[in-house]
Amino acid sequence: MGERSTPLDRRFWIVLVILCVIGAAAVTRRLVALGTTPVGGPSDLARMDEHFAAKAGLTVVHIVPSLLFVLLVPLQYVPVLRRRHPRLHRWTGRVIMCLGVVTGISALWLSAHPVGGIAEETATVFFGCFFLFSLGKAWSHIRNGRAELHREWATRMVAVAVGVATARPIMAVFFATRPLTGLMPQQFFGEAMWLGFVSTYLTAEAWLNSSRSQRRSS
Repeated sequence: MGERSTPLDRRFWIVLVILCVIGAAAVTRRLVALGTTPVGGPSDLARMDEHFAAKAGLTVVHIVPSLLFVLLVPLQYVPVLRRRHPRLHRWTGRVIMCLGVVTGISALWLSAHPVGGIAEETATVFFGCFFLFSLGKAWSHIRNGRAELHREWATRMVAVAVGVATARPIMAVFFATRPLTGLMPQQFFGEAMWLGFVSTYLTAEAWLNSSRSQRRSS
């Protein structure tokens, strides 16, 4: 964000916080599921829990840093915090970058044999690689003193990360309409992931374009 928060910036921040809350809730639910024994019949949810339980170690390596990531990221978009506590802003940014490396690499590892098949795998691999690329660009720009470019690439990195959270309500819609569509999770998880990633990324790009226009006009 810029030094002065605009109504658009505030809406962006509110949406970001909502998505981070969704992401944190999904991670918490997954951690609870990994620590409990499934009860009941072979429901879709139970089968998904078994899918992640089969690679529990790697899942934990991925979701614990992801939880810390979504808890810290909104702080980076609070202008007053950056102005009054620049050292905290910088150190929080460094921690987020380190968490992002672990999250991105483990996401690519987890992409093998996902619930949604090849459609979900292509989404997670493509955006996982773009996440790590954006992280690298953001790090390179801030190391070279290019703060605005750093801000743009860091925002792209964040957009990809919370795109997973955007996919959750989309999946919920697919689940709710299953009596009408007859679609199984294996058939719609990939589409939901693509919709989540793409819509969140395009929203972030629109916000960046608007921010550039505001800076030029001022």
